[in-house]
Amino acid sequence: MNLVLPRGRTGVEIGPLAHPLILKSDGDVLYADHMPTDALRHHYRQHPTLGPSGIDGIVPVDIVLGEGGLPRALGNRGPVDYIVASHVVEHIPDPLGWLAEAATTLREGGVFCLVVPDKRFTFDHFRTPTSVGALIAARLAGLRQPPLSIVYEHFARACAIDRTAVWQGRPVAMRPLTGGPAAAFEAVERIARDGSYTDVHCSVFTPFGFAAVLEEVLSLGLLPFECAALEPTRAREDEFFVLLRKRSEMAPMERAASVPRLDPRRHDALPKPRLGARLAAALGRRGTP
Repeated sequence: MNLVLPRGRTGVEIGPLAHPLILKSDGDVLYADHMPTDALRHHYRQHPTLGPSGIDGIVPVDIVLGEGGLPRALGNRGPVDYIVASHVVEHIPDPLGWLAEAATTLREGGVFCLVVPDKRFTFDHFRTPTSVGALIAARLAGLRQPPLSIVYEHFARACAIDRTAVWQGRPVAMRPLTGGPAAAFEAVERIARDGSYTDVHCSVFTPFGFAAVLEEVLSLGLLPFECAALEPTRAREDEFFVLLRKRSEMAPMERAASVPRLDPRRHDALPKPRLGARLAAALGRRGTP
């Protein structure tokens, strides 16, 4: 975790489960989640991504996030120097509200490190990137659960993706994980009737798309952060890193100007086939009668 220097500082990691980025030995860190430890272990007892230790690897939760969010859960233990959240922001129905709320628990100059999945290389591959308008609508509505439109998109378009194939520029087939549009419609009909909470990716981004959205959001004065760093997705990986620093005294346009400009050909478009693959494909087509 090169973007956060935890030693000698106090911080919070949200949703670490079995894979904390900041270890207790690294510094004074509090682990926060939406359930106590035992409840988390029961909830994730058959989850495939916990690793060899299974539910026993889930780290003990120090702070349970309920009504009032992180500010209330932290209480007099705040403010803190840093917050880390890996693969969390995409699950939040109102990301702008969540970030603004968390900012109130940070000291001035404190940092919020986000690890965000790159939709191109995950099951969100076929989803439409999230717009500023969608984020603002969620903020003004104060959403507490994913809207039916987003739930539908998740169930209709989420597909198993060969990340290596995408990085090599090979096309991937759309094979919905949950039955496609018909199953998605049945799911949202049921949720509309019973009002149940369904955990989905409420927002999806590429590094370029995230940077563009962040710049506009900061220019509107909706968040008290500057962008201290944005590390795009590395080759053969499926996530990118964003470091936000609390700068309440900066003007909105100054904060917006801190967002780096990324090349959409590298950080938004799908990778192109390598030269050897393109030549082989061309030769193959030439040899086809």
